[in-house]
Amino acid sequence: MPEDASDVPMSEESSALVEITAIEEIVNITRIIHDELVELVEMMKKYSEENSDIGKLYERIRNIKNKGEENYLRVMQYLVKSSEIALYVPIYINIVRHLDRIIQQVDAVAYRMYLARENKVIIEKGVLETFIKLVELEKTQLESVEEALSKLKVSSKIVLEKLERVFNVEEEIDTIFRKSLFEVYGKYAGYIPALLLLKDIFEHLEEISDLLKNVGEEIRYLALSRKP
Repeated sequence: MPEDASDVPMSEESSALVEITAIEEIVNITRIIHDELVELVEMMKKYSEENSDIGKLYERIRNIKNKGEENYLRVMQYLVKSSEIALYVPIYINIVRHLDRIIQQVDAVAYRMYLARENKVIIEKGVLETFIKLVELEKTQLESVEEALSKLKVSSKIVLEKLERVFNVEEEIDTIFRKSLFEVYGKYAGYIPALLLLKDIFEHLEEISDLLKNVGEEIRYLALSRKP
């Protein structure tokens, strides 16, 4: 093992620096998504309030989405330029792509909530509560992803423990999704515009959870490919 940094081959030093920077930047993207999810919950809570400005809430989510897209492009450019010196860059690129898709999916949910409100679609309290529960669970998944990333250079064992929460919550969300969507079909069978919008929202929310699971699988690969 080298005595000091000067004895470490430059390629190894550069690769380590790229990876540390990539992790920091990806953690920043997860925090942007967290902000987006927080605003989405607020939008859902205020949906049925007569005087709430859903359009303004949606605009805030759009602004966060735009910030996330800017970060995505910047990080991707950095990773592509670094691909020749860092072994794990393709995995980090996959993670960033999944996170960008999550940013888009959250915006898609928010837009449909806005569209439903603009068209005076009545969403039952129980359905709104289910939406909020799903988003809160996804926030838990996201927090576990961030914790796993933060420990990636410290302990593979801790990373794998954090990721178990991501996978377990995804299964919980999948169960809620299937049960709740079936109930919505029954409740809104004669209210086609509402049914289509609610189905879309449920499917986008499920996709967010699936993408977080994909991120977890990529991180798990990174953890398993190095020493404990």
